[in-house]
Amino acid sequence: MSPLTAPVGLVVRGAHVMDADGAFSVARIEVSGGRIVAVERRPGAAGDERPGGSEIVEATGLWLIPGIVDCHTHLGWTTFLHDDEPEAGPGGDVRARRRALVAPALAATLRAGVTSARDAGGAEAELRDEVAAGVLPGPRLAVAVEIITAQASSGGADNGVEHLRERVRGLVARGADWIKLMATGGVMAAAGTELESAFSEEEIFAVVDEARVLGARVMVHAWGGPAVTHAIAAGAASIEHGIFLTREQAVAGAANGTVLVPTLAIYAEVAQMAERGELPSSVLDRVRRVVAAHPVAVRTAHEAGMRIVLGSDYGTTDQHGRNLTEIDHLARAGLGARHALLAATRNGAELLGGGSGLLEVGEVFDAVLLDADPRDTGIFLRPDAVVAVYQDGQKVR
Repeated sequence: MSPLTAPVGLVVRGAHVMDADGAFSVARIEVSGGRIVAVERRPGAAGDERPGGSEIVEATGLWLIPGIVDCHTHLGWTTFLHDDEPEAGPGGDVRARRRALVAPALAATLRAGVTSARDAGGAEAELRDEVAAGVLPGPRLAVAVEIITAQASSGGADNGVEHLRERVRGLVARGADWIKLMATGGVMAAAGTELESAFSEEEIFAVVDEARVLGARVMVHAWGGPAVTHAIAAGAASIEHGIFLTREQAVAGAANGTVLVPTLAIYAEVAQMAERGELPSSVLDRVRRVVAAHPVAVRTAHEAGMRIVLGSDYGTTDQHGRNLTEIDHLARAGLGARHALLAATRNGAELLGGGSGLLEVGEVFDAVLLDADPRDTGIFLRPDAVVAVYQDGQKVR
């Protein structure tokens, strides 16, 4: 934040403010230099003082939650089938074209209330750095840069312990904060193969080990099966999707500190696309099974004590900015409102690091002001439920 644009101070008073346990009480919050310097929780907390000429936000009747942390998004994508991404024309400036495509996604995501995000493939380190420098408005980013799959972009196999270690080193050299490993298939996988592991146990362990040595962490796309078991045992930080997660895997994940990132909303939307005939008919039965099994996996993880965080997995122009719908999906899957809100804030911040995701003294003031009680998570299906968004103490919506 530039000293020229940083506010002198900010006082938000009268709002119902979420605490570290997901409960709400009326409070007064004072912000200075982008950080919270005072929180007074009491009935009717308002106060008439204006410390140091601070801006007063009268929020009586509104609800204040920490900034949302989206732990699985694709801000570098603009279409569902990204082979369709527009490209720079002959002689065009590819970087400028990419920036023009991605900038609206970043801005829409921030204005929706997402103040921090982990890009799961598609966003370059340069994009992260431009957001951090204030060149582009958007959520502060951690990036995976590119996804490691069982087929390298050159068409050759990515498998093999030494080759995978080399891939990890290459991605970290390109600025990756996270390593994304595509360990099972997905919606478009060949019939009957979606739970087959694309990598051996030894290969998954090698990826996690190499990343650890280089100061990066690993997120593993795995619907279920041996890939989930091996990723948890190897020490991967998070399992992405986990649609067919078993009780045994959830217990192991809880014991190892592995986080589940379910991404419920995107699969519900893919199922709707399939029902409308917008995807090959061969995937219809699969996505029906997915949307039936997915909430069961979330409940299984929650009951086992596995930490759950919000991830939208959004990657199209019309999806960016609707990230908060995932809160409602998490609540309805069995978390309930309180745990869904914690998944979207505190838990996500803990996974990404760099902040607690709490509205407490000493923390950066990332916050979302809402027009209704978020314990009715259906409000997150309304984009206009968001009244204001603050990032680093600055109002960005």
